[in-house]
Amino acid sequence: MKELVITLETISPLAIRSDHAQGGSQSAQYISGTTLMGSLASTFKFTRQGQEKEFADLFLSGAVQYPNLYPALFADSGLQDAGTPVYPLPKTAQSCKRFSGFKRSYRDDDETRHGVRDTLIDWALYSMQSAPEDKRLKVMDDCKECSECHSPMDHFTGYYRRAATDPKEIISAKIDLRLQTHTGINRRTGTVQQRILYNREVLEEGMRFWGVLKIDDELARTLEPDNDVAETLEAFIDEVGHAGLVRVGTGRTRGLGKVLLSLTRADDGQNTFEQFKDRLMAFNRMMHEQANTFNIPLPDKFYFAVTLHAPTILRDDLLRYEGTLTAARLAQLASVGQDSNLPADTFELIYQAASGRHIAGWSELWGTPKANDYAIDTDSVFLFACRLEPDDDTLLRMLYAMEQRGIGQRRAEGFGRILISDPFHREVKML
Repeated sequence: MKELVITLETISPLAIRSDHAQGGSQSAQYISGTTLMGSLASTFKFTRQGQEKEFADLFLSGAVQYPNLYPALFADSGLQDAGTPVYPLPKTAQSCKRFSGFKRSYRDDDETRHGVRDTLIDWALYSMQSAPEDKRLKVMDDCKECSECHSPMDHFTGYYRRAATDPKEIISAKIDLRLQTHTGINRRTGTVQQRILYNREVLEEGMRFWGVLKIDDELARTLEPDNDVAETLEAFIDEVGHAGLVRVGTGRTRGLGKVLLSLTRADDGQNTFEQFKDRLMAFNRMMHEQANTFNIPLPDKFYFAVTLHAPTILRDDLLRYEGTLTAARLAQLASVGQDSNLPADTFELIYQAASGRHIAGWSELWGTPKANDYAIDTDSVFLFACRLEPDDDTLLRMLYAMEQRGIGQRRAEGFGRILISDPFHREVKML
């Protein structure tokens, strides 16, 4: 996979409906891959008429995977233009109910923040039925209250970025929203309709977003053996990204959604297999260390977590939607593109924190509504265990390949992005 970092900045208010209920006004807090892909496709058709082959390669072939763009506006200017990723917080993240937020979240705010921690390992140890109940309860007692003010802990959502110089320094993204009030228009006369007002929630000008665009090298070579799909895409973004030609979201005829785009090549040294392996080993060590801290006997297995960084659409052999990631399904997904299939009992599901959501939308390519889908929601977490043979990286390489390509359907639109053993799950102390 070839990776390109894409950044977006709004230069006019941006409105993206978070649902399609009648009269809904709430805006989504991120730009979906479907929205980004449709906006770029619409701009391509307008600026490069007659280039059907290039259009098909970029938007129809599936070789280019357009990402969800997550908020990348931070109070700390040192993290504003950092090259480190922006990730959604997992469902297992918790913070103090009274003073929620990372301790560094708001340097321009005088209010105290008591920090954020992750509870995946806590819940995993609690789910070990073989351990005595009093020891399992001790794990949960230690994380149910804030260590500073003893207020209850509560779920904490949002997006975060790590400092490149110090991985322990984490800050959450700011999301600037406001309400716009509009008058209704009489369809017969074209004038203001009396007694009709409506509100539209929009993202402010100056909001920034971040994502990683992936290009399937093997598929791209079959499409353009003599040309580089990545270069074609870079040339197109360079042409329209700073010209103010790209419009995103709804209300574009009212001046909304004007954005600036830029594209840079990702560092080739990032996301290597060795870094992937170190990340998984570090999580497994933390799992065993925490078990020893609470004197909970842990089976001698290898533990890893699968965290969804985008909605994931999974269907079984009968095309029914799946609301969870089972151990058998994971073995099937990890076997894609391999010489042999993993047995269904290769993995064991230990714990999960997941929810589902309906996916609806509009196709800019065809000018028609998209079919409704059902997906496992972003930030869902699944903890698995398996047997790992010493000095045999076969299974780890299969997991690495699965993380690189993503899982499920509609991956070209940003669905199915995952991160295995997200480093945030090792944050068992307040940050």
